[in-house]
Amino acid sequence: MTTPIVDCRSLIKIHKQGTLEVVALHGLDFAMRRGEFISVVGKSGAGKSTLLRILAGLEVPSAGKVSVAGTSLTEISQKEMTTHYRRRVGFLWQDFSRNLLPYLKVLQNVELPMLLAGVPGRERKRRAHELLEATGLQNQTYSRIHTMSGGQQQRLALCVALAGDPELLLADEPTGELDTETSLEVYELLRGLNRDGLSILVVTHDVALAKRSDRVVRLADGRLAAQSSGASYEVAVDASGAVALPRDMLLAAGVEHDAIVSLTEDGILIRRKEDG
Repeated sequence: MTTPIVDCRSLIKIHKQGTLEVVALHGLDFAMRRGEFISVVGKSGAGKSTLLRILAGLEVPSAGKVSVAGTSLTEISQKEMTTHYRRRVGFLWQDFSRNLLPYLKVLQNVELPMLLAGVPGRERKRRAHELLEATGLQNQTYSRIHTMSGGQQQRLALCVALAGDPELLLADEPTGELDTETSLEVYELLRGLNRDGLSILVVTHDVALAKRSDRVVRLADGRLAAQSSGASYEVAVDASGAVALPRDMLLAAGVEHDAIVSLTEDGILIRRKEDG
């Protein structure tokens, strides 16, 4: 059996705010296969961005276990964690300017992560030019950041995130600051990278992007609430027996308010109240 590229077991993260403790992740169990394209959705405060930061090595879990690309992030040193961030994962921020240095030209921005990782000059330039061509920025090689459009800057930020040839790309709301047309370009770019074998985990509120994923994972209160693939959903049942079904699934079935639940030979049947 192939080892998952992401494996979280009973993952807990507690943020301390003065004398208060806020539980961002509450015993999360989650796994991702190599080559998958997953969208993580949920309300603000559900733990989505915290999960991404832990997977990138930018935050340390309070308890539980997490491994990425075969490396246990709860059992390595800070130096090894830095190597993990630079080489195993690429991180694309919602504010894509965080991936970029405005005083460097386009090519220099893409080369910088490789320079820090000790990649030889000739290899850095080859990889940088390859990424710029793949994202349609080959004519912007020596441009300054401020002369580029928002979509071009986002594509450049993606080049920077991919400069270290990571096994996993983590993206936090990659289309959050883009218009619809530019967002579509980013969708297709990410899907193309995924088809070439890159594992991608995206946090998004963008329904159109989520629909292009292999799997949609929904978090609620730091737990896995539901996950879907195509028309099927796997949902969590809490200690009281309550089940939270995804809103889009209910609306597609015409269930807007009350519903009738029946036990049948095949399982549980949910139908609109007026059909009862």
